[in-house]
Amino acid sequence: MTVFALLAGIDAYAAKDVPDLRGCRNDVVAAAAFLASRSTAARVLRLHDAAATRAAVIDGLHRHLGQAGPGDTALFWFSGHGSQVRVPPGLAHLETGPMMQTLVCADSRTPGVPDLLDKELSLLLDAIAGRGAHVVVVLDSCHSAGASRRTVRVRSVRPSLRVADRPPVLLPELGGRPYAEVGRADVRHVALAAARRTELAQELELDGAPRGVFSWALLRALGRLGGSATYRRLLVAARVDVEARVAGQVPQLDPELPGLADQPFLGGATAAPGAGMLLRHGRDGWELDAGACHGLPVGDDELRVAVVDAGRPREARVTRVLTERSLVTPLGWAPDPERQYPVVFSRVPPPRTTVTGLPAEEIQRSAFVRPAAPDEEPELRVVGGARIVSPEGEVPAGPGTVPQRLEHVARWRQIRALANPLSRLAGAVALELRPGDPDAEPIEPEGGVIHLASDQVYIRMYNRTDRPLYCVLLNLTSRYRVHAGLFPGAFLDARSTGWALGRKPVRITRSAAEPGRRSWWRPAPTVEPLRDWLKLLVAEEQFGSAPFELPGIDAAGDPRRGPIRLRGPHFRADAEPACDWTTVTVPMVTELPQ
Repeated sequence: MTVFALLAGIDAYAAKDVPDLRGCRNDVVAAAAFLASRSTAARVLRLHDAAATRAAVIDGLHRHLGQAGPGDTALFWFSGHGSQVRVPPGLAHLETGPMMQTLVCADSRTPGVPDLLDKELSLLLDAIAGRGAHVVVVLDSCHSAGASRRTVRVRSVRPSLRVADRPPVLLPELGGRPYAEVGRADVRHVALAAARRTELAQELELDGAPRGVFSWALLRALGRLGGSATYRRLLVAARVDVEARVAGQVPQLDPELPGLADQPFLGGATAAPGAGMLLRHGRDGWELDAGACHGLPVGDDELRVAVVDAGRPREARVTRVLTERSLVTPLGWAPDPERQYPVVFSRVPPPRTTVTGLPAEEIQRSAFVRPAAPDEEPELRVVGGARIVSPEGEVPAGPGTVPQRLEHVARWRQIRALANPLSRLAGAVALELRPGDPDAEPIEPEGGVIHLASDQVYIRMYNRTDRPLYCVLLNLTSRYRVHAGLFPGAFLDARSTGWALGRKPVRITRSAAEPGRRSWWRPAPTVEPLRDWLKLLVAEEQFGSAPFELPGIDAAGDPRRGPIRLRGPHFRADAEPACDWTTVTVPMVTELPQ
């Protein structure tokens, strides 16, 4: 494997209204040193300060990284200013708000030289990935709506509040791509970003020199965890170091879903996503990367987690459940603050899903199901010792033992039931389904159910409030799968719209599952309606969608698949999480011909 790396670090800017920085060149020098120490086949092109013009960056992406082919890796590392511009009218369908993120090159905002749009960067990177290379981008720049000056420097310049005088194409240097032809393509590259698009990427004196906090933390994580660490593990480790040193900066990983994020840094075989939850040391002490929005019950002292594959029992008690994370106290052991520990729930408070038709001793140790009491109506029934019947109908056959399949169905039903009955955000985001055409009138539910007679639908989300809200759209299928592939997560700006699959149609078929589509399977000759549920999760703060992922019933019993999930929270008036969240659940019934 050859690693082609383009490293751009810009401290000195040509435009008078763009302030200089101090640590960007140091970032890329350190990144180059890391590559030299880990790969004898690294071909590195560095662009420092005045050399990192917009034209030079585009040429480096096109010509230098463009040499990467199947089996190679292309790395673009940018340390410098980031900003925003008004979205050009022809690209409004690609954004969830009125602003588009940009990279500020060395000569940006001088006469005739605009910023580099994030959509232009994506086109260049995805073109490289389309030729078979593994592509990763590290962005240590700010995507804030404004800049401030404090005791640390921030990598942001003020956004342009007018639409720049740009040609009606992206990348005119390379022949152009008309706005109307640009869609939100499937993500083909991995992006590690220093901050959310509304936050500041900051610089500090670290190890005796000015450094970008994120670049320093990421390289530190690489040195500590090794080049075989996955992007997901590296991001968590870097985030811990960033949050320990600055406030208001949360590093980001895209895509977050299982797949690219679970490959080692600079490429390699995809690793199993693991147990789905991590115990780590954060700014408030030990914490779990799951919270009330993932279904953890608020205000219960019986919730505990245990380290996966520990040689001896190592538990931690959940002491406080927040929206996107939970604070925990290790019980009788001292975790290493430099490590991340995969965990599962070892003790779950009732209620558990009630079951009948199975001997009590077969499920007495289950954290998710329990025998129904004589006076209880069971939620799941076991018939004939093997068949499972739920309120949705008979559960499809699959591998795994009956108790394992019961737990799988119980997890799926608990996610579907996830709700916050006291949320102030109820009704904040509208979820609309439009058959056949994005401009069609939304379908009105009948009896609380959306009925479709079309094989494709457009799914629109609209933020009705005057503040940004983070949204994730889950699809719960009739084969007891949960995935966030339609809309893995993004902030919807105030009074702004987001679309599932980037305003592409969601196609409904009876064929085997295809990436990026919702699919159902039914054995011929049945033509019974297709049923599934859309679940929109909305919160004031960002949260991960990966903990919700659950494979279909065909994977029940596989210990490597499907993180543990719990029932929705039961709030007390004095125990609300630090930020609010809500859910919207839409049942769907689709009538399709044979």
